[in-house]
Amino acid sequence: MLHRAAPIVAATSIALLLSACRGDDREFDCSYQAERFAEAAEKEGVLLDAVADVGTYPMAMMISEDGINRLLGGVVGDEIPFASEMQLGPTQVKFTPTSTPTIDVASVPTCAQCVLFSLDFKFGVVQGEDGLTAGLGDAFLAIPIRLDAREDGTAVLVAEYQNATVSKMDISANGFDSENHEAISGALALLATDIVREQYGETELLVIGSLDIGGNDVRALARDLFVVPDLDAIVLGMETNLELPAGTGLDQPEALPEGTPMGILFDPQMILAVAQRMIVEGEIPRRYDEDGNASDDGIYGVTLDAMAPGTVNDDRLDTTFRVWRTDEGYCGYAIAEMPLILSLDSDAGLKVNPGDANVVGGEGSGRLAADREELIQKNQGLIDNFKASLAEQVGLTLNYRSIGVEGSSIFFEPLDISVTQSTNSVNFFLDFVVAANE
Repeated sequence: MLHRAAPIVAATSIALLLSACRGDDREFDCSYQAERFAEAAEKEGVLLDAVADVGTYPMAMMISEDGINRLLGGVVGDEIPFASEMQLGPTQVKFTPTSTPTIDVASVPTCAQCVLFSLDFKFGVVQGEDGLTAGLGDAFLAIPIRLDAREDGTAVLVAEYQNATVSKMDISANGFDSENHEAISGALALLATDIVREQYGETELLVIGSLDIGGNDVRALARDLFVVPDLDAIVLGMETNLELPAGTGLDQPEALPEGTPMGILFDPQMILAVAQRMIVEGEIPRRYDEDGNASDDGIYGVTLDAMAPGTVNDDRLDTTFRVWRTDEGYCGYAIAEMPLILSLDSDAGLKVNPGDANVVGGEGSGRLAADREELIQKNQGLIDNFKASLAEQVGLTLNYRSIGVEGSSIFFEPLDISVTQSTNSVNFFLDFVVAANE
């Protein structure tokens, strides 16, 4: 019995050994790796049927008080929304602003979506041909702002002057100060509110469009407006039609740097998804031949795994990608890490420079490379071409410029770009000037 059982035990041991080896053998199997490569590629750059409406905002625009004032000045110009005159029985009060009006992003108890407009003025009181008195005053208007979606996919930021409320208005002349007479001050504010609403209507401050990249299938549309007094800014939350991983979305942003009128903020997952879509659309080649040149039937392919803020400096977007070999034997993939260095150039503007790629893992041929540096050198042409294409498309994504002012032109100047680990965001800061079209 013992002799007859021995061959069975030996056969079982050999089978177990072969089974253990087969797992490694499968890593090198080209059909297996080609199938896995296709599965990975199929998950990248997927478009939803419509722009998501989930309120996570993988992209946002911040406009400071200074930026809002520039928009107001560029759009409204000399047409200051304030009562030019009031009729009080037989007398007439005429107002002339004496200061440039300013807007404060302040808390307005009765209107969460309001900004506070203030100005100083002088006035004269006349009856018929006779001037009775003159003096100075100031006024504060709470102006609602809202964000409207348009049928063409753009959104417009609107100031509702027709719903403005003069929250406070005071005058002083010949020793009289209405601030000491609450009933008079309140009556002036009510009367001025009626006149402002009667004289002025809605004013469009800003038109916000989508990303302009690739075949323009990727959408990034402004969907919500937040007035944030703590940041002295308004924030426009933007959604996309790209399928994004769960948990994607910007955290509460930090205040804009001093002197910065506008910031465009990105969750790195948004940049990753756009780049993956650009691979799908062919803006970044998916497959390469043995010389590293783009080739639809090349034996090498790439997939893009991750982007995250670097842990060393605030100018790095650390990127992980895979280089697959899917044909002609000895197949597998290598996992490589590479920083994208974001900077500004006085002549070229925003620059995205890819750093060195380092192999950090893999499977099959990528896992068993005796010298990983040798593996990089062997595929340097492929990596260089992929890095250049990726950097170009990331730069185009960050250089968002689909912002306009109807009847005027808006000119942008990059101020700074940073990658912030604490907020998990890429922040592109801009200056701008609004100029009326001739």
